[in-house]
Amino acid sequence: MNKALFVNDGNQSPGSLSFSDKEKRCNQVFQWICDNYEGIWHLCTPGEGQPVIFKKRDDYVYMMTLIAICSHTFDNLKIITFEIMSNHLHILMCGTRDEVIAFHDMLKRKLRNYFLKQSSPVDLSSFAYAKLIPADSLESFRNQIAYINRNNYVVDPDHTPFSYPFGANSYYFTPIAKRYSEGLFKDLYIKDRRKVVHSRYIDYPDTWIMQYGYISPVNYVMFDIGEGIFRDARHYFQKISRDIESWKEIASQLGDSIYYTDDELSAVIFRLCKQVYNCDNPVLLPKNAKFELARTLHFDYNADNKKIARQLKLDKGTVDELFPFRK
Repeated sequence: MNKALFVNDGNQSPGSLSFSDKEKRCNQVFQWICDNYEGIWHLCTPGEGQPVIFKKRDDYVYMMTLIAICSHTFDNLKIITFEIMSNHLHILMCGTRDEVIAFHDMLKRKLRNYFLKQSSPVDLSSFAYAKLIPADSLESFRNQIAYINRNNYVVDPDHTPFSYPFGANSYYFTPIAKRYSEGLFKDLYIKDRRKVVHSRYIDYPDTWIMQYGYISPVNYVMFDIGEGIFRDARHYFQKISRDIESWKEIASQLGDSIYYTDDELSAVIFRLCKQVYNCDNPVLLPKNAKFELARTLHFDYNADNKKIARQLKLDKGTVDELFPFRK
């Protein structure tokens, strides 16, 4: 790998590069990936309406380590980012389609064994199925990373895309997170190593860094590539916080329901209000236009009735009559 693609040589400050220079560097990184791997895949297991899988912190911790174990097993697969949700998983990988499927098969097999040993009945039927969405362009690659790394943030108001602990999201453009360590895997007693991996087999790299009781993503996630396809940290932040239409497109591909924060939905409403109705404030729209906009928010942006009523200043009962099956 040409490290010059990913790392500044020290002779230029990051701000000295022009937009076109930064974009050229991003394209070079993407081309390097295309030349060295057969595909980029977003694997997502079903989430909407599915039962909770990870019910307590120990379950999430094991899943973090399990992803590390499976990544170590498949040398030719490289993980770019991932996020563990309470009932499903998002993970972005470089490799062949067959390798990604084999990786997923190993994950679900070991996860099933883990829950059997815990004597904890968990329905993994939905986890057994996964959709694979290819990222076949630079912009698609960027959008997939942004979509995954913001996944928990939009449903959990207690987190930002940089604070959720069960994924690779919190490490992106956060050097202090990458440097944090609670010691090495080799420094643990044998019984503690077995406890971490939930197995008597502990022949894993001694240099693995431990964080928060699990194998750290810094050991196996290719952050240099993931960060390298963005022009800079500001570009990445814009993607995870403002590029609303790209998330909607990915959600449609996955058959997933995307959720927006109130601020994000408000931005959508004001944009549609200006573009479609040539009005600067949705409150000033006539009632029939508000109903039309409500239908757009319901069908295209998965907004629930409470958000629609609140954002458009409509009576909640009226909105419930429009969409009686979505309270």
